[in-house]
Amino acid sequence: MICALILALASTQAPSEAQTRFTFTELAMGCEVRIELIAASEVSAVELARGAFERVRAIDETLSDYSTSSEVTRLSREATVETRVSLDLAAVLRDSLRVSRATNGAFDVSTGALSHMWRSARATRTLPTQAELARALDHCGYASVQFDEGSRTLQWLRPGIRLDFGGIGKGYAAQAAVEYLRSKGAPCSLCAIAGDIACGEAPPGRSGWSIELSHDLEGAPSRRLTLRNQSVSTSGDAWQFIEVNGVRSSHIYDPRTGHALTQRIGATVVSRHGAIADAIATALCVDGTALLARHAEVAQAVGEFEGQIVELLVREGAAATVRVSATPNWSSFLESPRAPAAVDRTAATAASGSSGSPARPPM
Repeated sequence: MICALILALASTQAPSEAQTRFTFTELAMGCEVRIELIAASEVSAVELARGAFERVRAIDETLSDYSTSSEVTRLSREATVETRVSLDLAAVLRDSLRVSRATNGAFDVSTGALSHMWRSARATRTLPTQAELARALDHCGYASVQFDEGSRTLQWLRPGIRLDFGGIGKGYAAQAAVEYLRSKGAPCSLCAIAGDIACGEAPPGRSGWSIELSHDLEGAPSRRLTLRNQSVSTSGDAWQFIEVNGVRSSHIYDPRTGHALTQRIGATVVSRHGAIADAIATALCVDGTALLARHAEVAQAVGEFEGQIVELLVREGAAATVRVSATPNWSSFLESPRAPAAVDRTAATAASGSSGSPARPPM
């Protein structure tokens, strides 16, 4: 995930007891998870946050291919025959396959073999050979994932398929945390997991949650989004890449060829569905403006979304030229440019960590 997605919520007056804002952070899914919520007391806020973090960790244990005990890891061995999957895995797999079909494979959850190959490449700082790419590609392809939504059963149509939810799981988990809080009587909440942020109802006295969007690309504009009951996801190569012989290879790869992206690009997507925002942001990095041009067609298949792409075109010394492209209604989420305002000292920098919280739920 790329960029700073910064929560900037500045209160203009002291909150009453009924609308006190609480901030919590814990580690999960390999990064900091930050939860903001409005509650009547610290006691209730702690209990609410504890349940939301548990929800995130449960999803991680289902979807993580780093854990040897996760459901996804077990499926790599068991789904050679028809296998029933959990509700969370079924929901994410359903959205994954819809995005795969709509983007013609620019996003593909079945590329675990490629993902593991590129993880090894980044660790050793050595690019994979063509033979290694070919072997990994032979065990990939969403068309080889047979999934029945009604019965929640899954089966591989070719051996060696491995699922990788790295491009969709955090968006799903962030929204699940917000939905959990809503179900427990805390509709005004936010959950940030790296570059994925899910927003609930607006905080008291505000039209929405204010998210500062700042790409790590020279010359890219920095703007704020105002979101309510929506999710935002940003993808790119700011933090994970390798550079070999002067060529920068992103951790994002084209699932159809196995090759890592070498052009600097960042994509941000807003959707009512966190999983969709996450997956489409990844797909936009792969297919760029060609996929953006198919916005209406893709949205009809996966649900409404708006997105923006920032591409680095030319760098000459300290100067850089970027191209910004966006869907027709992207500007509806943008706050008008204004002079810098005082930002709450507990603001969260989603991609890189942030300050401590006033209260932390016990583990």
